[in-house]
Amino acid sequence: MNPISAAAERGEIRVETEASEPRWHRPHGPMALPGIIRFVFLYVLEFAVNIPAMFSLRSWYLQIKAEPKAEPMVACVGENLDEVNGIALTSRIMLQKLREMGKQVFIFGTAFHANAPRSEGPDGSVVMAPGRYSMDQAGYAASEVAMLKLDSFIRFLRLNPVDVIEFQTPGPVSVQCLVVAKFAGIKTLSHYRTDILTYSRLLVKNRLGVWIINTWTILMTRWTGPVVVPSEAYREKVRDMGIPLSRIYKLPRGVDFKNFHPDKAGNGAWRRLGLPEDGIKLLYVGRISKEKNLDLVADAFPALAEKVPGISLTIVGEGPYRAGLQEKMAGRSDVRFTGVVHGENLSGIFASADILVFPSLTDTFGNSVVEALASGVPCITSNQGGPREIIVDGESGLIFDHEAPGDLERKILSLAEDPERLRAFKGKARERAMLFTYDRSAQAFWDFYRRFHNNQL
Repeated sequence: MNPISAAAERGEIRVETEASEPRWHRPHGPMALPGIIRFVFLYVLEFAVNIPAMFSLRSWYLQIKAEPKAEPMVACVGENLDEVNGIALTSRIMLQKLREMGKQVFIFGTAFHANAPRSEGPDGSVVMAPGRYSMDQAGYAASEVAMLKLDSFIRFLRLNPVDVIEFQTPGPVSVQCLVVAKFAGIKTLSHYRTDILTYSRLLVKNRLGVWIINTWTILMTRWTGPVVVPSEAYREKVRDMGIPLSRIYKLPRGVDFKNFHPDKAGNGAWRRLGLPEDGIKLLYVGRISKEKNLDLVADAFPALAEKVPGISLTIVGEGPYRAGLQEKMAGRSDVRFTGVVHGENLSGIFASADILVFPSLTDTFGNSVVEALASGVPCITSNQGGPREIIVDGESGLIFDHEAPGDLERKILSLAEDPERLRAFKGKARERAMLFTYDRSAQAFWDFYRRFHNNQL
């Protein structure tokens, strides 16, 4: 069962299926030359057949703009929102927070080819529209490169005349919607929350493919307008795309503090999952893929196990590199892979760990780092990317130099072999995490949307 269907059965979301769109509602194929040719042809065709509707939409928007509003209506457009990933999850939580504040906010994306198009929630504020065609995404087995049936977005705008559109990722659906938005005169901005330029170099083997992805990303990011980033590190990366710093805005992110708390350590999650409960417990939570730099942890762990009796490593998550990483660490009873874990089990795993190890060099933020801190668990992060800005080095965590041989191992040992220091770090962890609440993040984003809408940036 896919995650959306499972969530619907549990009553977490309400799914309203469009009767005219059956399951397996669009063609889907591998990322190969015939599919790419078909994708490009259909992509151009979608624009061509919808030109009259786009002209009509523009005329309509010019009429309704005659009555200016102080408070905007906002839509967030994203790719792969049917996948279990950080963007899909945090987007929905942020939507809920903003809706609770009484704001008119929507999420718009495309349903995966095996999922029915639908609206989610009692107010239908999450719209998963039908796609025209999709392909497997390179390096991500659970993701798709899709295109939208463009008339569904035009219909959405007619029903919900938004004033501001935020684009979450620069994919094909976002570009389709961006063209329509620009044609209609809707204000747009983008959120650079995935390091696509680095991911493409790591995951795409074809050099032409890397160039196309990077050029596409840079051009769309330049065209959308202001750019929101989650960390100072990525403010610099966006500036390197040729975007002035005056157009780049860092806004705070958040996590759910009710679900992640030190008190969750007593819920027996480790025992239920058959994980070792004694000794120093190292933890990684996130996608298991090459760009997460997990080989560094795998290489360091055997030496750590020799120096710290009873130490264990638990890796929570799924991804294209799981099989390769398991093979690399085969035969070790002190290393466990749990797969994806949700709910109380995930909360208990976080709170029962001693140290979160997050070696990624490419994360723009790092939700797992904040969730660990909220659970009272110190974190060790690399000196690259956004996670290093979440912790306070030497208080709630440590930063290692990924280019210095053995530095990750030394940083782990400095906590694992010093119980008093580890205890002090745990005491500071949740205090640091309190800077990253969803309420604070939602308010900051809404203030930004309002100022942008009113030409006050």
